[in-house]
Amino acid sequence: MSVGLRLFALALLLLPALAAAAPGDGNSTAAEIQNQATFCDGTYALCSKAPCVGIPRIDRLGNYVIDEAACSCEVVRGWSMGPGACVDRGPVTQNGHTFLISTYSNRFNQSAVNGNTLTCRNPSTIWAWCYGAPCVIDENDPSKATCTCPLQKSAMSTLGGNCRQDACGGIWSAAVPAGDAFANQHFTEYMRRNHPDVPVNPPAGACR
Repeated sequence: MSVGLRLFALALLLLPALAAAAPGDGNSTAAEIQNQATFCDGTYALCSKAPCVGIPRIDRLGNYVIDEAACSCEVVRGWSMGPGACVDRGPVTQNGHTFLISTYSNRFNQSAVNGNTLTCRNPSTIWAWCYGAPCVIDENDPSKATCTCPLQKSAMSTLGGNCRQDACGGIWSAAVPAGDAFANQHFTEYMRRNHPDVPVNPPAGACR
C-alpha cells in the first residue's frame, strides 16, 4: 500500500474513535491522547488556533446536517505529536494536491503569564476536533492547509478567538478543557525530557 493510501486509511480509521473520545470526561480524553501520541519531526498541519466553517451535507434520510467543519490550519515543520506512525502522516502528493495529517504542538503557545487559552464553558458550545484529521495544503499558499474535522458539542479550550468570550459563538479547532491541559503539559514534558536541545514553549496559560 502506498504512503498516500496508508495516510487516508489511517484518517478514516482514527477519526470516528477520536471524535467519540473527544467530548468525554477529562481522564478518558487524556488517556486517548496519550495512547495515540507518537512524536515525529517533520511537516504537519497545526490547528490549535484554527477558525472553522461548518460543512453542510444531506444524510440518508434527506435531512441537511452539519457534523464536520473545514478548518484553516497552519503548515509548519518541527516536532509534533499525533496518532499513527510518522511515515503515515504525510505530506504526500496525489492528483496534484498535497495532503497531510493534523497533529499537535505547543508552537503557538504564549507564556502562562500572558496566556492565550480561551475556555468556553457552555456545554452547548460547538467546536471542531482536529487531532488526526486529514488536511490538504493550499495550492496558492503552502503555509496553509484546510483540514476536515468532526464537530463536537461541549465545553472546550482553544488558542483561537484572541481571548474574546464572544468568540465562543464561532467554531474553533479545540479540545475539552482537561484534554487541552493534558496535551499542553505532556508535549512540553516529553520534549524537555527527550529533546532538551530543541526549544519548546511551556503550556499555555488561561486568557487574562
